Parts: sequence; structure tokens; C-alpha cells
Amino acid sequence: MRDLMLALLMAVLLWPAAARTDGVSRALLIGCDLFLTEEDTAPSSQNNVLQMAAVLREGREEPASLILRPEGVSGAAELDALITEAFRGARAEDVSYFYISTHGRWSPGDDNAAMTLLLSDGTHEEGLTAAQLREMLDRVPGVKVLLIDACHSGAMIGKGVPAPFDNLFAGPDYKVICSSGGAEESWFWSGYEGTQTRLNGAGYFSGALQRGLSAGNGRAADTNGDGEITLSELKRFLRQQHGASTVQTYPEEDDFPVFRCSPAAGGERGDALRGLHFEGNLLTAEDAGLALSFTVTRPVRVGYQVVLQRGGRWDFDHAAVQFDDEERFGAWGDTPGLLSPGLRDRVIVLRPGEAEDPPSGYALVQVLTLDGGEVAIAASCVVCVPASEGDPELAITAAAEFTPDRGGEAVAAVAHSLPCALTVTVEDAEGAVVRRLMTDEPSRPEQQDPTATTVVWNGRLADGTMAPAGEYRLHARTEIGGVRYEAWSAPILLRNGEEEHDGSTD
Repeated sequence: MRDLMLALLMAVLLWPAAARTDGVSRALLIGCDLFLTEEDTAPSSQNNVLQMAAVLREGREEPASLILRPEGVSGAAELDALITEAFRGARAEDVSYFYISTHGRWSPGDDNAAMTLLLSDGTHEEGLTAAQLREMLDRVPGVKVLLIDACHSGAMIGKGVPAPFDNLFAGPDYKVICSSGGAEESWFWSGYEGTQTRLNGAGYFSGALQRGLSAGNGRAADTNGDGEITLSELKRFLRQQHGASTVQTYPEEDDFPVFRCSPAAGGERGDALRGLHFEGNLLTAEDAGLALSFTVTRPVRVGYQVVLQRGGRWDFDHAAVQFDDEERFGAWGDTPGLLSPGLRDRVIVLRPGEAEDPPSGYALVQVLTLDGGEVAIAASCVVCVPASEGDPELAITAAAEFTPDRGGEAVAAVAHSLPCALTVTVEDAEGAVVRRLMTDEPSRPEQQDPTATTVVWNGRLADGTMAPAGEYRLHARTEIGGVRYEAWSAPILLRNGEEEHDGSTD
């Protein structure tokens, strides 16, 4: 279920990569805000759709077909008709975008084929399984780029889940970006603007996605400035700038350009903050201060909201907000209540010494702007403060086998009972390290039970070449209080698709 926070301030390379051609693009954007069995989200999903439409129109070529349904859809039959209409005439060289913002339902006890997107227009409501969506989109030729903003959406691709599941969208024709892991909620906000006469709001994920792609924010996800934002670039940006849930993508490390734009970013009215950079999200209990920097482009009010992880969930109800001002941060020359244009460096204290707060854990830091009467999230970051002592009870759960040259990936859940810095490597049958997946990276809260961080191996070796068929293990380790802890997965069989096709059995 997606959760509502009223009033924000209160509260795969191994598969031959599908090359981007000169084909045309088409898009279908859907937002559901009014529901019969879940809480309404108005107008967040509607705003998400309008923002995504604006971003797509900024692209190098405007989509040949762009259908918007911000008022929702009544069920599977209407969605099927919309897919037929939106992608009519699609060819093998074309790219089709499907975006949806809605409630998502899934339980770890279910098969992930039962992961459900809730379709509703406020009068009629119907669940759509991920398997049903795949069946509809399989009829569309060419590459399909799926942007799914819903709770538990990562279950569709078998990521962010406590047990191995198949990826329901495996294959060369799908590029998938999910707002959250399979066990996670996907957050949005809504509130009143100014005199409390008009609702505003948006999804946290969709807002970050729009910031990464839009001209107004300098195409922030285009890290090499070549005018093509690849799936890998977009995932890195979202992982760095969106903290409320853990973005999951398929395929891993994929260079398909999901968005093409002019390298020279324009925009009539750019974001008030640009170039926002968090210095590091792995801190210590003794120095739990997050350093960040950003450039102010026009006078704006800036605030910082710190949300602690309690009981496995973000505790928005007890979030602390502090506003940027001259007295607190020494912003000399600023208009009272506003930051004036220029570069700013800040350090945000995450836990100001409350006795009830744990000595370690996770915090979500959100940078907010109040600009022209509108509240927005400029960026957010998950901070990990590792435990200083204790056994993290490391364990690894992974699929028994995968076939990378058929789009398969080795998806694993690295369980840890304590926040920690993880190093994860891939070892061959002789114990030699053939790939390093993580190096002293902070664990991340993903609402899995037991608590776990998702790790994915696409079958590539350290030099980028395909690993030979055979058995491999994942090895995870961390150090807490000067003591080293480690765990290995059971053997993972990397299959060769050609050998399997020639008659080998599972």
C-alpha cells in the first residue's frame, strides 16, 4: 500500500543489448489517484503524469504518439485498448514508453506473478497482475521502456524480495525501472498550497525521475553530457538522489539510452537548486553529519527534513525539519528566509542527541524547497550509520541457477541484522574472485524480512567479458567493532543458453 504524508513540511549486458535506432517513440502515461479499496493519492499521480509528459516533450524528438490518462483507467480492458491505441504502428526499431503511477500490492508469500497494479478511475477498480501487463505489451513490436511508480513494483523483476523469483520481464525487448523493491512501499506526498485552496503533490520517485531527465535541472542524470541518458546512468542518479525507496532496474549495467535529449540543457524556468551533491552516505555514530553542496539559481527557501527508520519503516510522523537561514548556517548576504543565488555547502546533523534514538541505523534526508508557493523535494539521500558492535548474522539467499545470455541475472538478498558496510564478490569454483559487486558500500533498508540488501550479478567478469558456464558463489563480508563477519551463498550455476538448447536439463 502506498502511504500518504499530508502537508510535507509537517509531517542485461550479457543478453545482446538492444541498440537505440532512429526509430520513433510513443508513450502511454497513466495516473490513478481515486480508489475504492485504498486511500486516494490526489493529485500526486495526476501531477506525475503531467511532469513525465513535459519531460518526454523535451526529448530530442517529441513522441509520435503521446496519450495521457491522469484521471486513471477503469480496468484491464480499458488499459488493453489504450495500449493498442498508443502503440499502433510500432515497429521493431521503435521505442514505446509505458508509465504508471498507482497503488501496488504484493506479499512475499505470493508468487511474484501475482504482483498487482491497481487500476481505478474512482468509480471502477480492478487489479492488473504483472503477468497480464507483460501479455499486453508483448504484442507491441520494438523495445518497451517501463516506468513503474508503485509499491512493491520491484517484485515484477524479482528484485528487492527475500526469496528468488523469476523476472517476469526478462528479455531483450524490455527496459524496466521500478520505484521500489518488491518488499517496499513507494512514497508520495500531497498538501495544500499557499492559502490552502489548491492541493499539490507528487511521487517521490517520479519527482526524482523528472529532475534527472529534465532540462530545468540540467539533465542531471546525463553524467557524461553526451545527450543520451542510459539505463545505467539513470539508475545511478536515482539511487543517489532518491532515498525513500530503493529503485530497481532491469537489465543491470545496461547502456541502452532510455532518453535522448540535447546536451545543452535549457528550460524556461530551471530548478531553484542545481548540482546537488551528497558527500557520502556512510557515517559513524560519533559524527552523524551529512555534508552536501548545491547551487542556488534564484532566491528560494530551503529546508532539510530528517526521517529516521523505525520498526522497518520510515517514521514520517516524527520527522524533523530545519530551515536554512543565516543564523544556523552562516549564509551571509541572504535575504531573511531565503537563500540568494550562489554555491552553498552544508552539514546536516541527523540525530541531535535524543536519548531514544539508536546509536546506529538509517536516516532519510530530504532537501526541500519552497518556491513560488510550491513545495518540492530537490533531492533525498539514505544515510547508513553502521553498528559499532554485534554480529550482523550475514546470510545470502540467491537463485540456484541463471542463464545470462537469455537475459537471466543472479539476484541475491544479502541479509544483515545490523546496519553495516558491505563488500560482496563473486567467486569461481576454486574460490578465486572474478567480480566485485560492492566494496564497503552501506547496507540499505529495503523492508525485507529478514532485513537484506539486494545484490545483482549479470554474469560479467571484472574485465566485462562473459563468465564461462559453471558454478559460482557470492561472498559477503563486513567488519563491526574490529571483528570480521562473512557469509557465502550456495553454489549458483551459470548456464550457457546454447548448451541448454542442445538438450541439457535443469
